[in-house]
Amino acid sequence: MNLRLALPIFFSKPVAIRAAKVAIIVGVILAFINHGGVILSGAITVECWIKMILTCFVPYTVSSVTATLNIMEQSKL
Repeated sequence: MNLRLALPIFFSKPVAIRAAKVAIIVGVILAFINHGGVILSGAITVECWIKMILTCFVPYTVSSVTATLNIMEQSKL
């Protein structure tokens, strides 16, 4: 994979918008799986908020990389 070709695709607006949507949906699900008890009890700490926000970066990255690879494959780049 050529990073010079991949990075502009990875950071493009369409890829970022789709990845953000995926990150929100999957991130919320993961937050409830990992921190459901704390969320429901209302005892969320700053550390818990930070972990939940960071959890959203995983699906964002996976979605962006997958979209980038797919676009490059379809374009034969």
